[in-house]
Amino acid sequence: MRGRTVGGAALVALACVCASFRVLTAGPPDLSGRWVLVLVMPAAIELPIVGRVELTTIVALLVDIEQDGARLTLRRTYCLQDVRTAPPLVTTVIPDRFIASLAPSSARARLEETPGGWRFVQLPCVEVHGARLLDPACEALPTNALDPRVVDQDGDGHPGLTIHVAIAGILGGNAYVVNRLSTSLEGWILEDGSITGAVQWTSEQTMIGASDPLLLMSYEYLLDPDTAKHFFVLRRIDALDPCRAIHDNLTNLLALPPG
Repeated sequence: MRGRTVGGAALVALACVCASFRVLTAGPPDLSGRWVLVLVMPAAIELPIVGRVELTTIVALLVDIEQDGARLTLRRTYCLQDVRTAPPLVTTVIPDRFIASLAPSSARARLEETPGGWRFVQLPCVEVHGARLLDPACEALPTNALDPRVVDQDGDGHPGLTIHVAIAGILGGNAYVVNRLSTSLEGWILEDGSITGAVQWTSEQTMIGASDPLLLMSYEYLLDPDTAKHFFVLRRIDALDPCRAIHDNLTNLLALPPG
């Protein structure tokens, strides 16, 4: 089963411990250090019997930024992934084991000076989880568990990555998936030092198995047409255990960007 989402994407206002950016002499602001990147990605699916279900995927990553003038390298580590549905007839739970198995990734970005301030631009970053591909950006994803490119990434004895799915209290079990996510960011540095803006993203997922064959139903992801719901935020954080702080305060940390 294949689901594909092409999105504008995702952001979230993190009211974590943060610090204003430092300004380099006659140059771009100093963004080096540890940040939290939060993405909010809304979509919808059509399911038999249940009908339309809205899905909002929230992802938070710890980002260590290395800076050389206007050029940036983002070292990204997954912290959490949460899927919220409306109506709550369908639930998807991302296990901690899933998140812990996701390999760190790097992205390139740059700062651009404009009359309106400093613009932040992250180049496309492509990640594939649950399989090893020679061409991660363009190679077709595996569609069955026997494909030799599939790996048991989370080490639970099942192919790909395992997520928990329940539908209307009738069906429930584990689904084994391979997915690909591509993101590029463009935003602005605000007066408080945070960075907000738009995300261009694509997401593709194949279900290569399930504990209950009835979970192998086919559906297509549909991008939410409200572009205001697709946004990102980068904010400095210095908590001793930042992932725990985000888990404990996620509800309070989420907010739409101003305006």
